[in-house]
Amino acid sequence: MSLKVFLGLIGLFLLAGCDAQPQPLPIPIDTTTVLGNSTSLPDPLPGTSIAVPTDFLINKTPETRIPTQTSPAAGESTLTAPRSVPAHYVLEAELDYFQHTLSVNEAITYVNYSPEALNDLILMVEPNRWQGGFTLQSLTWGDGESIEEYELNDDQMHISLPRPLKSGDSLHMMISYLLEIPQIAPPSETYRPQPYGYTDRQTNIVDWYPYIPPYRSGEGWLVHKHWWFGEHQVYDVAEYIVRLTLAEAVQDLVIAASTPAELHENSYTYYLDAGRSFALSASTEYLVQTTTAGGVTIYSYSFSYDKYAAQEVLHNTADAMQLFSQLITPYPHASLSVVEADFLDGMEYEGLYFLSNGFYNLYDGTPRGYLTFIAAHETAHQWWYGLVGNDQAIEPWLDESLCTYMEHIFYENIYADYPPDSGQSMVDWWWYYRVNYYDPAGRIDGSIYDFDSFRSYRDAVYLNGANFLDDLRNLVGDRTFFAFLQDYVLRYEYKIATSADFFTVLRENTSKNIDGLVAEYFEIGR
Repeated sequence: MSLKVFLGLIGLFLLAGCDAQPQPLPIPIDTTTVLGNSTSLPDPLPGTSIAVPTDFLINKTPETRIPTQTSPAAGESTLTAPRSVPAHYVLEAELDYFQHTLSVNEAITYVNYSPEALNDLILMVEPNRWQGGFTLQSLTWGDGESIEEYELNDDQMHISLPRPLKSGDSLHMMISYLLEIPQIAPPSETYRPQPYGYTDRQTNIVDWYPYIPPYRSGEGWLVHKHWWFGEHQVYDVAEYIVRLTLAEAVQDLVIAASTPAELHENSYTYYLDAGRSFALSASTEYLVQTTTAGGVTIYSYSFSYDKYAAQEVLHNTADAMQLFSQLITPYPHASLSVVEADFLDGMEYEGLYFLSNGFYNLYDGTPRGYLTFIAAHETAHQWWYGLVGNDQAIEPWLDESLCTYMEHIFYENIYADYPPDSGQSMVDWWWYYRVNYYDPAGRIDGSIYDFDSFRSYRDAVYLNGANFLDDLRNLVGDRTFFAFLQDYVLRYEYKIATSADFFTVLRENTSKNIDGLVAEYFEIGR
């Protein structure tokens, strides 16, 4: 593929950028592999076997575990894991790395925290979107009774409940299935890049387990059809226990995950007390480098020939982690992994994000490029997506606009003294290269279904969204702007926020008249 064509694909599918001897940063690099490290699980470990309670299907007084694992970075913050989460997933999976299959036994406990009774349940089953990708082997309630009243269409499984699940009650279910992991498709001008799947160099296991989407009182389940760009899924916060074993030993295999593993020969155990997703990526070619930032361990998983670009990513992720923790609220986990992706995209998951190998290939030794600003963007998603959730299909601006603007905040703080290029500061460079070059326009509050192309969607939601936030910051001032972001996180951490929530908190934090600004950028007045 020619450089010109490659750059065209980058501009079409991703977010936008490229170009300058990285400034040395006071962060040591430890090139030991992650397999030499492990994080102990809480004691006692909840759910020490795949079995779930075998009492009645619906419990009147569910026992809700209070997660106790917190990251060192959160020690000085009031931010804590939620005292209760709606769903708890225990996943026992066996990976056949060479045959590209995953055999899974999954136990789900779900608590209805809605004020209204539920008559049905929905499981999102993303692997079923691929022909032969999902084979259901058994589906039972926690007492072993088979679940007969269900319908699986596309990526949604609708289950009729034998009786209403009242507010405060819980249910338990078991599901066993086989996944045929698909091959990652080559770049397309029609469809968004595909994170889930395998290439010759890596296997990415993301959105791989059936999960229960958020339920909004008065509206129902927050589920949407998939689209050819943007993200259509909405994630609630859940607790995860994942036990991964290998069908056979794989020499030099390294597995990246949303949280570090406790390793026992060919078995990996992971625990995530509060997250919106759990992702894995496996390869025999990963070079693992680590550093720390504010007590958080940053892991970089890259292909060996991209060692120096990966070090840049490691520095940038650590810097972004410290900066955003100081400006907004501390990062809530003990680790964050960044994985070089064998596809043309950047994509966020809880505790892990992918960064396209195209960004690594274009790295020129300077922070003027996609590698740096998309690293900052994807790190920011740990706040805007991870901590504060949103409906990414209907209101994607709530995470994408904020994450794009966090790139600007990153450059103005981390690279404020970086040598200018032709008299242009890093901040000016970012505004020109990332935003102004595209002359973005469009109302920023459209859904992913409201745009006729990725370019129009990106220009409005990502880039014009950054314009809005910068204008807002200039209007209300730095002190108010960052106090507002802190308040917004405090009120909606581990929840699903809406545009109405955003503007309610904003108006409570400023006496400035924002009506004109809202009318300029939004279709619907706030």
